[in-house]
Amino acid sequence: MTAADTIRRLHDHRLWTRSKILSAARTCSDAELRRPVEMGVGSLFGTIVHLWGAELVWANVLEEVDPATLIPSVDAFPNLAALEEAWKPVDARWAKLIDRAADPAFLAKAFGRVRDGKSFVTNGHDIFLHVCTHQHYHAAQISNMLRQMGKSLGPSDLIVMAREQWKG
Repeated sequence: MTAADTIRRLHDHRLWTRSKILSAARTCSDAELRRPVEMGVGSLFGTIVHLWGAELVWANVLEEVDPATLIPSVDAFPNLAALEEAWKPVDARWAKLIDRAADPAFLAKAFGRVRDGKSFVTNGHDIFLHVCTHQHYHAAQISNMLRQMGKSLGPSDLIVMAREQWKG
């Protein structure tokens, strides 16, 4: 398995997990989505917006569009449907970026990111991995938020996805 294969697999898992997150979020009222919690980004909706924003930020970095992109506030989207619609073009960008992961030079390339006035440099390989692990971190928080509402994300481990996809 190549680095590109691993990156593709982890991003498949990112999308599979996000689908579970959004399916569970659709069972929540707007009040539940926006209910303040002391984890994540302050609410279920805020945490999901944060996931979208992180994908936008890192796509911009990898495409060298705007290294200082900020993650928007929860007020950037009136509802979950609007957020889901905004994800479509970001997903299309990520599909192209993941194809570029087959190029070892792209994975090794240094990319700049500006945050809070500070400049950071990270190679492409680590950015691809970070986008996935970042979502997994927040997926655990989202699972806990849903549990507190009497709802469930269900298991979201990579091995669960792999078993669902197993064709034996």
